Amino acid sequence: MSIRFIPVAEINDPLTIAFGVSGGSGTGKTFTALRVARGIAETMTGAKGATIGYVDTENRRALHYKAAFPEMAHFDFTAIDEAGELIGFPPERWIKVIDAAEAAELPVLILDSFSHAWEGVGGVLDLHAQVLDRLVREAEKRANGRYEVDPAKYSQLAWAEVKPRYRRLIDRIVRAKTNIIICTRAKPVMQQGFGDKAKNARKTKTRRDDIPWDPASDGDLMFEMTAMIILDPSAPGCPVHQVKVADQFRTLFDPRRPMSEATGAAMAEWAKGQGGAQKQKEAMDHAREIARGGTKAFTAWWADQDKPARSVIRPIMEEIKALCTASDDLAALPEDDPFAQGPTDAQRGETTTLESALAEIRAAAPEDVDARVKVLLPLFDEEDGAELRAAAIQRMNEVAA
Repeated sequence: MSIRFIPVAEINDPLTIAFGVSGGSGTGKTFTALRVARGIAETMTGAKGATIGYVDTENRRALHYKAAFPEMAHFDFTAIDEAGELIGFPPERWIKVIDAAEAAELPVLILDSFSHAWEGVGGVLDLHAQVLDRLVREAEKRANGRYEVDPAKYSQLAWAEVKPRYRRLIDRIVRAKTNIIICTRAKPVMQQGFGDKAKNARKTKTRRDDIPWDPASDGDLMFEMTAMIILDPSAPGCPVHQVKVADQFRTLFDPRRPMSEATGAAMAEWAKGQGGAQKQKEAMDHAREIARGGTKAFTAWWADQDKPARSVIRPIMEEIKALCTASDDLAALPEDDPFAQGPTDAQRGETTTLESALAEIRAAAPEDVDARVKVLLPLFDEEDGAELRAAAIQRMNEVAA
């Protein structure tokens, strides 16, 4: 096998988009996916009414919108094969669907609901249960009544057999030559506390306490997406909970406005190497650098910015605030004490919450992440400290990506 490194100037084919949309019933997943898909398809092809591929596991629910989206090419993906046998939704069937979409040269493909690949009949959880049952039966046969077999000891072995099949599916999605929108169901998470102090009573796949929804899918899948949004019943179609959104897309996702054809078109323009997404990212990075100089420096810089420039920065203002605060704290350290840890909460006149600490970690520059974690960890218990470390790892992975 010959290996050739290609100069990027020679690479002109567009990138592909993998967009994740999750939400509970009534949040507008299907309609939103179709609107965004229309924007992607028409922008990628340059043709009005370009075909939208739709893989429907929801008893042909997408056909409720066939009048509004006549360009939809529908596939009724059921748990029954052509011979009438129950085969479910194993990873290999999804891979064949993506293969068929590429062969048909579809500009965009919607998978709805991809939760069937995880928790449906023949999905990953079902496959794990089947393999675990087989392993336990084999172990009981070997034991021949001499000792009791503990099924829990075989769970990891079962995952070792099933997970590689699922990872091949995820890899197929990531490497697809067509753009893919993945719709998954989300389940509400029980809350503890009230009002602005409420947080999830258990850990979720999003790894965040401020999102009271847990997608019915593999946790790793969300972070393989180009962007990942969780919808909320309070605002159907609006990107209320933004799990993963790169700087290039921050201005596209306004929690107050439903996603639309314009959202898909802008994402497609970015994928084609056009539009202003890269310039917006550069502007955000510049604002972060200014914020690392402290509140005073950022306030002075902000006063010189016009309205369009400010609109680009506003989506990351929580990060900016955290960076300014961190810089102010460091500036307050006594220069003659090399071991100073910064002002206490009492000196600050405020309480450091887990949410503010997580925001600070997510906004930190790669070279500052470790230092901020060391300063913040003593303020929290072991459980919250583990979440801070997870946020630090996620931040480093995002930067590396």
